[in-house]
Amino acid sequence: MHVNRRRFLTLSKRPQEGPWPAFCRRVQRALEAPLSDEQERDGYHSARIPLHHLGDLPSLRQLCQEYDVALVLDGTATEKSMIGRSCLIVESGQGLSGTEAIGDHACLALPGTTVAQMQALGYEQFSHVPPGLTLAQWLAMPQWHDCRPGCTASSGLERVHALFADGQTAVLGGFGVNDESPLRLPVLQKKIPLLFELLSDTDILRCLALPRWPLAYRLDALRPRLGDINLAQLFLGHGGTLIWCQELVIRRMPGNAIVTDLMLTEADQDWVAGVHNHIEGNIKAMFDPAGLFVYPDELSFAADNL
Repeated sequence: MHVNRRRFLTLSKRPQEGPWPAFCRRVQRALEAPLSDEQERDGYHSARIPLHHLGDLPSLRQLCQEYDVALVLDGTATEKSMIGRSCLIVESGQGLSGTEAIGDHACLALPGTTVAQMQALGYEQFSHVPPGLTLAQWLAMPQWHDCRPGCTASSGLERVHALFADGQTAVLGGFGVNDESPLRLPVLQKKIPLLFELLSDTDILRCLALPRWPLAYRLDALRPRLGDINLAQLFLGHGGTLIWCQELVIRRMPGNAIVTDLMLTEADQDWVAGVHNHIEGNIKAMFDPAGLFVYPDELSFAADNL
């Protein structure tokens, strides 16, 4: 059969690659890890991939931003809970597990380290936490943290090395008159003053007076009853919606003093239902205005703090 030159050149062209296949191909090449492309749902896609090296995280963040794909910590949201967008669910690979002692009473831990490993090292504040969770998941899930306002220090969390949605990184921890170094970090220069301004908001003041902290973001870490002000503890229970945890410094606590079972009255629950979206939305927009990470209403675990 005769085929003219123009027809031959047309036939020889490769089919144009769509955005999702291109995204998956580039992610798999960047991480050199197997990617599982899940079934499409309602025109949106999802995939899973293990992250073995923290050094691959910037490339992963950049690709998700470029293709408008949500970057999701495994265990916090699923493809079914995402609202109107595609997502990449990232699991902790073997290279993200391990601890390094800091003196006798603290350690530097990678985010894929399991709760079971921390329990074996004598970190008693983890005694009520499922052993199979990773530290990144423990940090993200509110139900494992002290629910009393101002008592975030009972977690033993001292520092978090965080990747922000815009690609900047910072080590967050203690903050006060003797250590204002976080204010010198570009990613935090505007955010920290705004967070402290929120503490004077009448709705936040009411939250601080409740028996149980009712919001997704722990602003009460900036008004502590126990310990000192700690910016890392702001992210206890954040659901993976504000930052990506790269490393943690955790202090061994004497016993487990964490309280998780306090309840709010029905009247307080009704009041919180009317204000939490506004407050949480402002904080989410402060840290992740483009929605690279999941939103609180996309979380799939039992995140009801009431």
